[in-house]
Amino acid sequence: MVVRHEMLSSSDAVIEDAVLHADPLTLRGLLYYLTQDEELEAMRPAANIGRYSGGSGMADEADVPRLRAKAAAYLKAYRDAGAGEIAPASEDLLLRSLGLAAGVEIPAKDREIWLEEAAFDPWVRGVTWPVRPTPEQLARFKVAVIGTGLSGLNAAVQLKRAGIPFVVLEKNSEVGGTWFENHYPGARVDTPSRGYTHTFGVNYAYPYAYCPRDENMKYMKWVADRFELREHIEFNTEATALVWNEADQLWEIAARTPSGPKTFRANAVISCVGFLSRPQLPDIAGMASFQGVACHTAEWPEGLDIAGKRVAVIGSGASGYQTTPEIAKTAAHTVLFQRTPSWCFEDANYVKALPPQATWLDRNFPFYVNFARFRLSAQLAPDGVKLAARIDPTFQDPHAVSAANKAVRERCVAFVEKKLAGRPDLIEKMIPIAPPMSSRPIRIDTDDSIFDALMRDDVDLVSEPIERITPAGIVAGGVERPFDVIVFATGFRANDYLWPMEVRGKGGLRVEDLWAKDGPRAYLGAMLPGFPNLFMSYGPNSNNFGGFQVIDLLEIVTRFALQCVAGLVVQGKRSVDVTPEAYWRFAHELDLEEKSMIYMDKRAHNYYQNGAGRSCVNGPVDIRRMWRWLRDPTAKAPEVTDAGLKPYFGEDLVVS
Repeated sequence: MVVRHEMLSSSDAVIEDAVLHADPLTLRGLLYYLTQDEELEAMRPAANIGRYSGGSGMADEADVPRLRAKAAAYLKAYRDAGAGEIAPASEDLLLRSLGLAAGVEIPAKDREIWLEEAAFDPWVRGVTWPVRPTPEQLARFKVAVIGTGLSGLNAAVQLKRAGIPFVVLEKNSEVGGTWFENHYPGARVDTPSRGYTHTFGVNYAYPYAYCPRDENMKYMKWVADRFELREHIEFNTEATALVWNEADQLWEIAARTPSGPKTFRANAVISCVGFLSRPQLPDIAGMASFQGVACHTAEWPEGLDIAGKRVAVIGSGASGYQTTPEIAKTAAHTVLFQRTPSWCFEDANYVKALPPQATWLDRNFPFYVNFARFRLSAQLAPDGVKLAARIDPTFQDPHAVSAANKAVRERCVAFVEKKLAGRPDLIEKMIPIAPPMSSRPIRIDTDDSIFDALMRDDVDLVSEPIERITPAGIVAGGVERPFDVIVFATGFRANDYLWPMEVRGKGGLRVEDLWAKDGPRAYLGAMLPGFPNLFMSYGPNSNNFGGFQVIDLLEIVTRFALQCVAGLVVQGKRSVDVTPEAYWRFAHELDLEEKSMIYMDKRAHNYYQNGAGRSCVNGPVDIRRMWRWLRDPTAKAPEVTDAGLKPYFGEDLVVS
């Protein structure tokens, strides 16, 4: 029996102090789940409770202290009763309680996906066997996973739990993927960390609301160690080519290893290399001539000390806006070279560590982590996301594309004007032309951000185009500025999926040939026709704009891949492929959804668009539709289909 010993020794004062740091709507749902107190239903949520709206989330602020008082009373009684384990209640009560935390009623048809979000079952996105296979069946099928970022670790954990033989190829010396590689000053996640874990990591303790790079690495290492994955990982092993062997019905994977070239053979491959993994350097005249230190943020040199140095940062995306304030704190002089400003969204807790009261709640309040995680996802509920992410063709405004978008823009502009008060020259340069959400939104701290850095006497903003780089510095606007260090915060080759691997499928088909028409695509973000048993996590159009968190879609796609593998194992089959017709049918549906997406605004120029009139990156389809399509490829196809898609064995998926 679980007993919370820390709770047993907590005083009334500790409890009363801790609940002051709890999210009110989270308390509303959780307390109802634990007490069925009908007064909680009468406390109404605010009209706008989205991710960027701020506030308590309650329509009547007087309800906030009432919620906290009820929470304190419950915890004191729980402590006095022995702080023991509490069995989960009925599914109906849970759903009703989750609706109170979300501030919206959960539709019956969406019950299962919303339950997954709360992660009461940490293995809810793992393999479900239609029939338990024999050890002999399992031994005949091996899976290769490429990469150990969030997706790769998830695939490895789920494969091990399912008993499916696997190997993981990792080009670096440690797990973590992009978090291993990106250790520039200020590197930080801009997704709430509570929602940046796998469902099986729901109870992992984070010390920040938005964790810096080192804390993200701790989580990645925890996953590898907690689930004993390291014995399955081939470190310092970079996959260079994937070639389908038609005769043997398996993939041959060429790799570079410390001991030389090596070939791995696997029945299926799950590529988890992501799309923000290969640095993009600009093409600027004279780059090679610079005599100081020049580096990309993703290739920050070990031991580089910028204290007392003159530093140039080129680029105004997330990495540029994250690293400039940190560099400015120790550099002698810092200059940000900005071609296009980015929209910034303030958060009072972005760079600050969580207070101990917040982490106390996670450890001691039963089910608080589940409801808090769910609450974060509910702030990005699909219906609300549609309002924020889509163009309203009836709305007329020179700067915004919908009423909701205009409200967001006004809040962002007001924040810029407040932070840069007295500097109209900076205000003009820091307000983008394109509407908010048409490029990657950048979360920043209310008190310590790019705006605070720009107000320093030792920081300059240059918006004139860079003409060339010289041995001593950078020429822009006809002026040469000397530098000791140049930092390229210029992003990644986001549209070059699977690059630089050579990937060949049936009959030697090259992936570049499949994508020749208008850039990378994938059936449900996961499969390619002519490339059997090859699955992608965070593949084309998987950067989720369809609601909930990005990691949700990644886990759902990985489950789809693993269910395909499970189906092949149980049925004694060798391969599964998607038909070309189904591939293009999904492409058509995706293109229809994308037409109204805000990131297709003509004023936007960023990695969200691929230059061919579409996005290869973003996923515009409602995640509830994706969830249903991806749920179980071995199930029987329903009579009524969504957009004609039938992602099932014997339908869109050809099994042999």
